[in-house]
Amino acid sequence: MNKLPQHKASQYSDFGVHLRRIQSPTSSHAPVTYAHQDDYYIFGLVEEGTGCGIIDFKEQHFSSGDVFLIQPGQVHRFISSENLEGWVLMSDSSFVGSAEKCVFDDFSLFASLLHIDGQRRNELKQITTLLAGRMDCIMNKQTKATARRLVETFISIVAEAVQDINLQQTTHSRRHMEIVLSFRRLLAEHLATSRSPSYYASLLNISTVYLNEVVKGVTGMNATLYIKNEVVLQAKRLLVHTDLAVKEISDRLGIDDYAYFSRLFTQQAGISPTLFRKRNLE
Repeated sequence: MNKLPQHKASQYSDFGVHLRRIQSPTSSHAPVTYAHQDDYYIFGLVEEGTGCGIIDFKEQHFSSGDVFLIQPGQVHRFISSENLEGWVLMSDSSFVGSAEKCVFDDFSLFASLLHIDGQRRNELKQITTLLAGRMDCIMNKQTKATARRLVETFISIVAEAVQDINLQQTTHSRRHMEIVLSFRRLLAEHLATSRSPSYYASLLNISTVYLNEVVKGVTGMNATLYIKNEVVLQAKRLLVHTDLAVKEISDRLGIDDYAYFSRLFTQQAGISPTLFRKRNLE
């Protein structure tokens, strides 16, 4: 009988941190677990073994030396593991500085997983060991402050590694990256209001033609297609994470024409909203 990984040495804090040691049974394959969505950052450090999960409906395979990053709002679930050992650090967004958030936002345009170099991997292991000891005996403000600094250092080291990857992989100008990230942030705020590229170009004080050019150059999709994909991604999150009826999800996303919403979802996802929900919740 297949078993889920055993989560050992879970430590909770009253200041926005959860550190968990992960150890899975030898040669086991965990069945699909339920998808869920959190409002904090999750950093996974894989020391040994392999595993598989889904982050925002994209399958991710990780192995020894990998670090995975799940950002607030991303739907995720664990699928399987074999001889998996490592740590998962869950952190309130207050531990992530503005510079680190920018680095992680850049990275999220392309990936959720990176292979970290040996030196940084050892540093992260040392920090998690120290943090685990501190969180077992937090007695006063000073030990809490020490634990907080350890968390911030862990996140900073991950950001260093991510920034190295961003610099190696990204050939786009900083200006173009900033436009795309601003476009994404505006989409998150105004998606239910408008799905027109010209609306977002106006908010960004650039032409629609230029917005399309920049978005396509960075993401491979023009602004119209990117907006459609964002609508479908938000719909997927709501289908999996809420009990809202499909019609209610359509309304929440600002689409009054339910038939159009259903066609758009099916066209982009290759499956109807109802069937998508069934397959991801069964």
